[in-house]
Amino acid sequence: MRSSLTELLGVLSDAVSPERVRFDDGSVPPAPETPEAPVTVHAVALNRVGRSRREGPLLDLELRVAVECHGPKQLDNMEQLLLAVERSSQYSVVSSGEFQPDEYEAGIRHGLGFLVRIPVALRFDEPSSPLVLEPLVATAVVARRLHGRLVDIHNKGIPNAYIRAHSSATAVVSDATGHFEVLASADEIQHFAVAVRGTEREVSASTSSLPVIIRWE
Repeated sequence: MRSSLTELLGVLSDAVSPERVRFDDGSVPPAPETPEAPVTVHAVALNRVGRSRREGPLLDLELRVAVECHGPKQLDNMEQLLLAVERSSQYSVVSSGEFQPDEYEAGIRHGLGFLVRIPVALRFDEPSSPLVLEPLVATAVVARRLHGRLVDIHNKGIPNAYIRAHSSATAVVSDATGHFEVLASADEIQHFAVAVRGTEREVSASTSSLPVIIRWE
């Protein structure tokens, strides 16, 4: 998990170099005045998405971090940071329709900012004999994000629909053309809960080719 976070910090640092990016680990209470570093990053939440198997059992997680910009160059830095995250396929910015109540206000404490998802999976050993109380041994690997489109019987995109993969804890909303992006496990067949205009159905789709097409019939 720490290696995934360090990798994101490297992407952000490269985007605004030579400006400094500081990770706030919570060891020092935030000062009321503007922070010294032009860009500050701190962890906001760690959510369990589910479990999957990719060469062994994995616990799929989603780490959310807040990226804050301060000072006279905050707008320029925000632009470069957003573009850097957008170019990286393993990260995504939390859109306005996906915030939990008060999540943005609690995450962005100073200046301007946005929240970023970091998909993380923890590999662990399942006991094959009676359970023994031993420390969990885990290594971090990156989960995947699925790009897809929700269509009707005429292959027309369905906007403003709520879509959640069974292997994910977070629902997303399809855009004006029916496209969506969701965190999921590596299973080829994915099962989705889809809600269109108040009606919810369970739909399965293959991920052997992308984008995933979900048909609402």
